[in-house]
Amino acid sequence: MAVMSSINFWAVPLILLVIAIAVRGGFRARAMLVALAVTVLISDSGVGNGLKHLIRRPRPNEVVAGVRIVSLNLHHPLTRLLALFKNPQDQVGASKPAADDGWIHIEWSRPDPEHALGRSFPSDHTLNNFCAAMVLACFYRRFGWLYFIPASLVAYSRIYTGSHWPSDVAISIVMALGMSLLLLALYEWLWRKFGPRLMSHVFEHHPSLWEAA
Repeated sequence: MAVMSSINFWAVPLILLVIAIAVRGGFRARAMLVALAVTVLISDSGVGNGLKHLIRRPRPNEVVAGVRIVSLNLHHPLTRLLALFKNPQDQVGASKPAADDGWIHIEWSRPDPEHALGRSFPSDHTLNNFCAAMVLACFYRRFGWLYFIPASLVAYSRIYTGSHWPSDVAISIVMALGMSLLLLALYEWLWRKFGPRLMSHVFEHHPSLWEAA
């Protein structure tokens, strides 16, 4: 669950995957990358960040004592993978993270409500991943929906690691699905309206963003 919650853990393979798709993929693959990037940017920087500052709901570990906080030590990129095969309880103490050893950290919350950051709602991890899942499902209807599986694991991991309340995650899923569907409809409308003018040759072969040529 700590791995599923860690963006840094997946950064390098995701960057390589995006580069491979951009270089080797066709129109639909590149259109998917653009739609995915714009949707996640709006989800993360616009909706997610805006609501966090507006609502300012404290995280569970900021207001409830004894919440288990699970995280990866990010100072050792080459040893993060090894954390998958280690028992966290062997690496950490009861109340404080282990030394800088590259494994999984477990600690227990000691809240100070007066200094709570209040960034619990919505869950950006959940918003972004379910938006990505919807984009993939729309562009690749046969297999794209499979990304809902890792997206669900990421959403659950935010509760498991003590970062979000269950209601944060549940509402974020609904928000992500609705928002991504609206944005996808907007992308298709923009392409059908402006595509013939701006990229007429491409539009002749791809009158829809996600339908096969």
